[in-house]
Amino acid sequence: MSCPLCGGSRSSLVQKEPASSDPTRSAAYTQRQISVLICGDCSFMYVERDFPESYVHGFYQERAGGGYGVSKENFFWWHEATKHSNRQILSLLGPANSRRMLELGCGIGAFLADARDAGWTMSGLEINTEFPEFCRKELGIEDVKIGLVSDPPFSEASFDAAAMLDVLEHTYDPVNAVRQCARLLKPGGVLVVKSPNGPMQLRKERIRKMLGRGTGNVAEIGHLNQFTPKTLSLAFRKGGLEPVLIGPARSFQEGIVGPGFTARRVVRHLGIVAANALMQMTGLGLNLVGIARKSS
Repeated sequence: MSCPLCGGSRSSLVQKEPASSDPTRSAAYTQRQISVLICGDCSFMYVERDFPESYVHGFYQERAGGGYGVSKENFFWWHEATKHSNRQILSLLGPANSRRMLELGCGIGAFLADARDAGWTMSGLEINTEFPEFCRKELGIEDVKIGLVSDPPFSEASFDAAAMLDVLEHTYDPVNAVRQCARLLKPGGVLVVKSPNGPMQLRKERIRKMLGRGTGNVAEIGHLNQFTPKTLSLAFRKGGLEPVLIGPARSFQEGIVGPGFTARRVVRHLGIVAANALMQMTGLGLNLVGIARKSS
């Protein structure tokens, strides 16, 4: 098949992986092998699309939150893990001034809540039916719809900003995902994307495997697209937006307050704080954050 980013036909195999290494997933995912390829034309690393888009949708519709229950407790822990990353992203977007923002793939609503509290008027889109109800009932964010990133049920040119945070890597057609965001943005509006840095993640997982602490898998069915600054910039342009900024994103950071406090969590928390600081200084990181603008 052709590269889902540039359409090139030259590719080489990086590695084979199971579609899912989670034994609690259905056999459709645990018993299938996928191929991670790298494009010979644009250097994009991706999972070969030898399955239909519905196969990917089924993975997320099968169970909410990767298997974690949709509850106030799990919202608390997910928010603890993402709040520092959320603050970084909101600071890059500038003052809210009640502007409208759509988060595509909003999940349990941690970013929706942080952005709402920062002054944004928030809407959300989620493929799994359990999350929108939680966002409406528990967070008080009413405009959260069920739907697909490939066909979002919102009006054209109705948002000042759009966010795909740890979402673009999951999409079957990443260029169309960016194009849909561009369609929903007002002239001059911006899209912010947070996504794993593919080569850095691959190195990390191979080191973990050498140390006996991991499988070496970097993609599985969850991470179909592995971006670099170069290929994320290309995705923005092919989707009709102009890149403004691409740099290291803050990694998920486990909180050290609340139920479940342990010394191990404190050590992990401090280690990630140090790693995040180093990534910001060096410009290298396990994750990327990118901002692109729609022409005025």
